[in-house]
Amino acid sequence: MPSAPVGPPSSDAHGPGDKAGVKSEPPTKAWSSVTSSAAGRNFPSCAACTQYLLLGLLLTCLLLAVAAICLGVRFLQVSQQLQKMNRVLEATNSSLLQHLHLKITQLEQRERDLKESRRELAQSQEALQAEQEGHQAAEGQLQACQSTRERTEENLQLEKAQKNTLEQRLSRVHDKLKPLFTCTESCCPVGWISNKKRCFYFSSTKKSWEESQSHCKSLSSDLAKFEDRYYGYYGSSLHQLLMSASGVSDSYWINIKYTWSSSGGIDTQYPTCAKAVKKLWLQVQDEACRTLLPFICEMAAFRYPDEDYLL
Repeated sequence: MPSAPVGPPSSDAHGPGDKAGVKSEPPTKAWSSVTSSAAGRNFPSCAACTQYLLLGLLLTCLLLAVAAICLGVRFLQVSQQLQKMNRVLEATNSSLLQHLHLKITQLEQRERDLKESRRELAQSQEALQAEQEGHQAAEGQLQACQSTRERTEENLQLEKAQKNTLEQRLSRVHDKLKPLFTCTESCCPVGWISNKKRCFYFSSTKKSWEESQSHCKSLSSDLAKFEDRYYGYYGSSLHQLLMSASGVSDSYWINIKYTWSSSGGIDTQYPTCAKAVKKLWLQVQDEACRTLLPFICEMAAFRYPDEDYLL
């Protein structure tokens, strides 16, 4: 609060004694009275200030209360929004988790499918490699077959040429042999006797039974066969042939061989063979196989060698 102005004492108020150096008494009482009056005037001003201060504080509290209420309401709104956002986030998180789980399941299935595809691809590659190897082997076989075909064709050409040459030779042989044959269906070589579509040869040399058999084999024939010892001959015509044959002997080897001796035992060292004896009837007798006798060869008659038969 402002105080009253205090100035230096004027020279008019003091008397001449001040100037003479007489010490004056300080104005204490005057100052006190001035101060008291000034304080009395300032007390009402302080009470008004206090009221204004309290009113300001009340207004400030009201403002703070309103601000707190507004902040509370805003907090509730924000809290509700946060709860909504939390629920939305939870729902979104659950959906994302489900989608993620579905994606993981799909990826696992795709991985299994990929493994299966790789396994099938490996099998396909192995099968393809095997097929390629088989194809290469088939190509090799085809080339070998082609080479064989070429050789076969060459051999066929050679065989055709040989066939033509053989046909020409057979034709010439046919022309040469035609005057020698007078038969039509059952023919026998020169020197052989025909009987019931069979040809018989009466040898003029004497040989053992084994040698006679070998000689007949060399003539593409066999010793004359008799199934029975006494009655197995080819009818009376063979007997007539044997009787009419002009040979060096009356006995001929035939195709019967025995291993039984005259005593009834088996004789492997000196076996006996059969011979046909020319008598009033055809008789078969035993003879040691080492004995030298002429023989009778027998073979099947053949057709007249015309051109078709020769080919």
